Formats: sequence, structure tokens, C-alpha cells
Amino acid sequence: MRRFRRDWAHRRDSGRYQRRREYFDEPETSYSSSRGRPTREEVVTPPLPEQAASGSLMATSVDFKTHVDQACRAAEEFVNIYYETMDKRRRALTRLYLEKATLIWNGNVVTGLEALANFFEMLPSSEFQVNMLDCQPVHEQATQAQTTVLVVTSGIVKFDGNKQHYFNQNFLLTAQSTPNNTVWKIASDCFRFQDWAST
Repeated sequence: MRRFRRDWAHRRDSGRYQRRREYFDEPETSYSSSRGRPTREEVVTPPLPEQAASGSLMATSVDFKTHVDQACRAAEEFVNIYYETMDKRRRALTRLYLEKATLIWNGNVVTGLEALANFFEMLPSSEFQVNMLDCQPVHEQATQAQTTVLVVTSGIVKFDGNKQHYFNQNFLLTAQSTPNNTVWKIASDCFRFQDWAST
């Protein structure tokens, strides 16, 4: 299992969730649009690599590293899009979810796109600051061979009219693959405030 951490910087002019570029190159991602113009409402990556035919230990190791690298690129792109959409274009947020996706928000369960849209509509306007990102691919035996990535974020959020909170959020992203690209959608989302009671 590979764990990675990103250093995220708050920048108002060119997007608030731009990571500092001292660790990795930019991901090779693009955005799809019915009119050919970029949109920030889908996470699209190049097609997933084919599984290695050889059963050798070396081939397995290389194959796993490839999947970890792809998971990291998809997770970075996803986090940028998700929190920007949550803060600025919340009505479009459900486009990032599968039709039967489940959200658990501080212990409250919300399932399905219509219920998610209603829930997000009720939330006050927000300002998220992501301080940590971690991700890893989920073994295909646990997901019935569906390519899945676990994404974990933490940071600070301020909802309008409320005090600032620390938060932790976990996503399971699944790959919807075509010959030309891979679109990543949220299958499961778990959000929780992480404030500690003062003693």
C-alpha cells in the first residue's frame, strides 16, 4: 500500500485548491463537454491500463505501481473539482455522484441523486480549505473487479452563519471506462466534523 500526502495552498485568483508543484508533475487529465468546451464537473483521465498478462512478481509490482499512480492523479483532480464545485457551483455537485451513491454526513444517511441534490441545496454556503489528501486503489477482490479508489481528505470548513470546523471526508470513486477515457464517479461519501471537545 502506498500512502501519499499533498501540500495544498489556498490561492484566490487561480482556484483555491491548487497544490504546490514541488512533488509531482501535473496529471494528464482533461474535461469533457458536449460543446467541446472544458467543464469542471467531471473527473476524466486517460483510459485505464490493461492488466499485465504475466503472473510474475515483477509484472505484478509494476502493474500495481501503475494503478497507484493513476489513483493519485485521479484523486488530485477529483479533490480540486469537488471542493471548488461545493463552494461555487453546488447545484452541479451531484454530477460527480453515481445514480445510487450514498452520502453519510455526520451520521445522517442520504442516498440517490434526488435526495443528494435536496440535501446539498439545504446546506449554507461554504468555504473549504483542504490541508491533506491521501489515496490508494482498493483491491479488486473487495469491489467485484470494479476499479475503485479510496480518497481521504481533511481540512477546515466554514459554513455561512456557523463557526469554523475541522473536517474529515472519505470517498470511494469508481471508474466508468470507455475506450477513450475514464470518468470517475463517487459511489460512497462519508463526511464528519473533527472538532474535539475542550477539557
